Amino acid sequence: MADEDDDLMSLGFTVPGAIGATPEKPSAREISLVPLDDERPMVEPEPEPAPAKVRVPLPLALSDAAVMYAAGQELEAMRRLETAIKSGEDLGDAAVRAWGCLFELLQVLGRRPAFDALALTFARRFEQSPPTWSPVVDGPHVASESSGGRAHVSLSGVLDALVDADNNGATLLMRAMAALKRAKKEIVFGSPEHLAEILATKVVPGERNHESMWLLLLELYQQAYRQDAFEEAAVNYAVTFEVSPPSWEALPARPVTEAPPASSAAGSKAEGFVLRGQMLGATVADFAPLEAVLVGSDEFDIDAHNLVRIDAGSAALLLDVLTRLHASGKKLRIIGLSTLVAAYLESLGFADAAELRARVI
Repeated sequence: MADEDDDLMSLGFTVPGAIGATPEKPSAREISLVPLDDERPMVEPEPEPAPAKVRVPLPLALSDAAVMYAAGQELEAMRRLETAIKSGEDLGDAAVRAWGCLFELLQVLGRRPAFDALALTFARRFEQSPPTWSPVVDGPHVASESSGGRAHVSLSGVLDALVDADNNGATLLMRAMAALKRAKKEIVFGSPEHLAEILATKVVPGERNHESMWLLLLELYQQAYRQDAFEEAAVNYAVTFEVSPPSWEALPARPVTEAPPASSAAGSKAEGFVLRGQMLGATVADFAPLEAVLVGSDEFDIDAHNLVRIDAGSAALLLDVLTRLHASGKKLRIIGLSTLVAAYLESLGFADAAELRARVI
């Protein structure tokens, strides 16, 4: 038995405090995280792209009127908007813009009583102040219609609107133009290309007739700044009538564009560029200064406060320039646009290349 007790004693059960004692827990070690040599910085998730802006198309009445005005059809444009407003045609959120375009057309046409009557109706309907008659186009109007404050005559009949022309009509028109030139008056055709196309089909080289149509065709080519077409027609005219060929007479540059000196500071905002008057029959050369002045400039304002009208051909050339500049990272704005011209440019897609800022109605 003594041996057994000795064996039990050797297990240490009889050591004071051995039974029921809680063994001590090992102390926790401090743990430090050491970055691995090849550890890469955490990449934050890319933000979701902002949803693309959806442009609401212009109401048909507004886009129709804008296109008509650009083509020199002020009276038709006015009637289109009047009909839309009186008939309650859906103008959506562009109702105030449509009324603003009608105000501008009434000013262009010199219709002050109709303008004042429309102003009263506008104030009652929209509960805001109507536009005021602009002194820029105020004053007597020689013709029943005017183009940007310039007196002009609408051709009708067989020098039609315009679907045909004959030699008698061309003769009368040439006489009128000759009288205007003697009086040192400026002559501007709203759409010289259209009438030139009609006349070009009427004249035949070698057939000695329709001389007035030949001369009018040459005048129209000059008005459209189409020197190559002029030179070819001049030679055909000289051969047909056995006379010396007329000479190209460079017309004075129209006040289409004006550019200030380019800024020399890279990344700066350029001073601006001006569009004014009647942009009719503009050429690529007219917009060359616009591209030149933007060298070293990221932001650019094009001042259109005095832009009266822009035709389809000029607008296409301007849009081509602005599209290239926009693609190269330039931030462009066309400021001071009339409501009518702004609507026309918007209908052509200008808003994709530049910010359009119209005057406040």
